[in-house]
Amino acid sequence: MTFAELILAVQDIVQNDSRLSIITGEKIAAMLNRATLEIAGGMSSVLGSWITPPLPALFTIGTINTAVDSSFVSMPDDFHRNLQFVSSSTKTEIDLADSFISFSETYPLLNKSGSITECIEFGNNFYYQGIPTTIESVTLHYYRKPIDMVADTDLPDGLPIHLHNGLLVNYVCWQIFDLMKDLSMENFEQVTKPFKDRFYENLQILELSIPYENRELSLK
Repeated sequence: MTFAELILAVQDIVQNDSRLSIITGEKIAAMLNRATLEIAGGMSSVLGSWITPPLPALFTIGTINTAVDSSFVSMPDDFHRNLQFVSSSTKTEIDLADSFISFSETYPLLNKSGSITECIEFGNNFYYQGIPTTIESVTLHYYRKPIDMVADTDLPDGLPIHLHNGLLVNYVCWQIFDLMKDLSMENFEQVTKPFKDRFYENLQILELSIPYENRELSLK
């Protein structure tokens, strides 16, 4: 569904409730983009106690430059989640630490000099040890942020086309009708529940369609 079609689908549902006249087309547009970002970022799974996996269509490869006077630099602007592979300028894989705790326990002062042998993403920063004495270009595999829809013909970035309506329209309608609670309106739970239920049904379909990672990757 295009951006214009998604906005119209939501309007067709909410315009029947005069109490929600405060919801403009611009507000719906912003909520649709926010919904896409939240789904891509991971939501509570209905299959277990974890968050939903990254969207395969948002996988990307980027590069960043290290600094000679710091143990970290910012991740690329479009980074969203799951740094999963790193290689040096010589195409050598760099180990990813299991956690920032284990990384900082191994390098408590974060001041080791030399070639990069281990790294981790933490707080939207790329930490590395050692610190190269010259600027080095590092290649990263990660999942980027979805691009916001702006034009009427834009499509939701990263989401399978058959789930556009089931995910985005139901999620936005759920959030809109949930405003009834904040506005002290009656029966908000009865109105909200069908949209919430349908959203999670489609979220389950999305999650089941994405293979879980079994990472085995090497550069040749």
